[in-house]
Amino acid sequence: MGADELAKQVSSEAGPTSTDLKMEVQKCPGIEEVLTFAIQSESNWMTPILSYLQDGRLPQDVREARKVRKRTARFTILNDALYKRGFSIPYLKCLDEGEAEYILEEIYAGICGDHTGPRSLVSKIIRTGYFWPTMQKDAREFVKR
Repeated sequence: MGADELAKQVSSEAGPTSTDLKMEVQKCPGIEEVLTFAIQSESNWMTPILSYLQDGRLPQDVREARKVRKRTARFTILNDALYKRGFSIPYLKCLDEGEAEYILEEIYAGICGDHTGPRSLVSKIIRTGYFWPTMQKDAREFVKR
């Protein structure tokens, strides 16, 4: 008798089956839920621009307030995210330092990365649709690693 025939015979025989399964219905969660609120107290380069666009708040320093007002003309908020407007380019999503590091890594050495130089890396990031003010410097430092 072959192995296949033996397997068929064993699986087709009705053996003793146990249907004594106990089921417990849990009416409330087994662990306590703790309500938390994510508060981002960290300030980055987008904070003054966002506060001016959303609430009209400017820094106390007159020079800094003037800088923020000038810079804010090139930005807009869409779906609760800050975007930079350009003349001949589409809206660029503004990133903070943590997100920028991830984007640099993905575009430079990710699955479609080609280990380009800093200038072409910056233009590739812009074509992808992202922006942060220190792109040039960050790309130079990233490529040197």
